[in-house]
Amino acid sequence: MEVHHHSHKPKNWKEHITEFVMLFAAVTLGFFAENIREHQVINHRIEQNKIAIFKDLQADSSEIARVLDVEDNSIIKFNRINNLLYLAKNNKINQAQLIDSIKATKNLIAYSTTLYINNSSFKNLQSSGLLSNLEEGPLKNTLATYYEVDFKAVEAANDFFDQEGIVFNNYFPIGLGKGVREKLNLSNEYVLNNKDNYVNFMLSLNKTKNILQSDDFIYEVQKYYNFIYYYRMNIYRAKKSNDALLKLLRSEIKKA
Repeated sequence: MEVHHHSHKPKNWKEHITEFVMLFAAVTLGFFAENIREHQVINHRIEQNKIAIFKDLQADSSEIARVLDVEDNSIIKFNRINNLLYLAKNNKINQAQLIDSIKATKNLIAYSTTLYINNSSFKNLQSSGLLSNLEEGPLKNTLATYYEVDFKAVEAANDFFDQEGIVFNNYFPIGLGKGVREKLNLSNEYVLNNKDNYVNFMLSLNKTKNILQSDDFIYEVQKYYNFIYYYRMNIYRAKKSNDALLKLLRSEIKKA
């Protein structure tokens, strides 16, 4: 049997170059296709996070409005108390008139609703590394301001505000005591479980009368009153960033 050997014609340099170019093109196109796919996945995840942050911001916006309403009512109340103390100190009203006016003041208590901003979606964006993929510009800058600056300022103010409230309510416990008796169904067996009896009794004490006309009480009222404004300043700063972010994200989500 004869064995036939097929001879192969050697490839010339042009064929080698052509094969190389085709192989290089295939690898390059594959790389670009994978890069585009990865970019699309990242963009999709960013858009999903934008929607989640937008929902968080909407909830924050409602909470900010509620807290500001509480603070505005507190300012009205402490404005009135400041005026009463001024009138009493300058003998424009007597002690009995001051006590009657204090008695008529609803909820003379250092009460406030502290603001808690939901930053869970932003933290998710941050921890996943997607924040670094956001385009530099107003959205990224305002996100950083709201969650890294305003958020921390509000948190710090919350803690301090709570402590200031405790100090005031311990110094002048009548408002808190009245509030407790209004909210809780206490036994009628004891006279002072009734809110009106409790207030009348506490205001009849010489210590209470001395506190109401003391410089120390004026200072305690003024300290808390000033801090309401300081707290509102932090809330308004957060509100400004919140409004700006809602506007930016609303526009970004519509484009997507």
